[in-house]
Amino acid sequence: MSLKVSEFREGVGAGPQLHAKELDSEGAVPLYRQIYTLLKTRIEEGTFAFNSKLPAEETLAVELGVSRITVKRAMNELAAAGFVTRFRGRGTIVSYSSRTPPVLGNYTTPMEHLRRLGFETQIELLHLEVVPATEEIATELFIQPGTDILMTERLRHLEDAPFSHILNYTPLDVAERINEADISWRPFTELLAEAGHAVVCAEQTIQARAVRGEAARALMLADGAPVLTIRRILRDASAKAVQFTMTNYRADRYQYHMVIEDLGRKTPSE
Repeated sequence: MSLKVSEFREGVGAGPQLHAKELDSEGAVPLYRQIYTLLKTRIEEGTFAFNSKLPAEETLAVELGVSRITVKRAMNELAAAGFVTRFRGRGTIVSYSSRTPPVLGNYTTPMEHLRRLGFETQIELLHLEVVPATEEIATELFIQPGTDILMTERLRHLEDAPFSHILNYTPLDVAERINEADISWRPFTELLAEAGHAVVCAEQTIQARAVRGEAARALMLADGAPVLTIRRILRDASAKAVQFTMTNYRADRYQYHMVIEDLGRKTPSE
């Protein structure tokens, strides 16, 4: 079962006590930055486990011999970088998983990559609703604005850690052939194929941007944290646009790899 943002382990992951001797009060690096680096290292090493609660600001301030304001700034920096999520009244929760290596995407076999993601990650359905297509979505799907479409909001987990937040927009003539109960746990590429619209190609745009609101909270990120956003149009064999998706990937869990070659340059053998 996927972990929800609210299901953090109270008091777990406090780890060994931190000490003031771990900081250089006379060094050139500001104290808040030293604390940021210290906590970041503990999180990356797994000393502070994913989904566990960090010590309170007051506790860290006493242990490290600094002001609470200094600790607060370090915590805010960690949140902005995606290592922790701060909840009012509940504390600071580790949102980085040290045992979850980044998934590597590439440009050479995108369809196989999409199918593999569907099997290697777990899906959580957050919302499903028939809505009128906005002008932007209608343009991507080649339909009239205001046409009813099926909108689904889903969250992918990789080894119980939030991995990506996905908005899927599917034309109703395609969606009506999909069992809604299957959307909560099966990859859409499978469902589309069974509906008679096997995906044979995808057109996508990759963008680095800041995430906010519900998407940020679902990914256990602070408002304004960086994500890798992929806008993708899926097409069947007839070139029909059968789905438009907008996916926000956590930057620490998803990378794209490509090899750039000079196709005009001849090799020695030529």
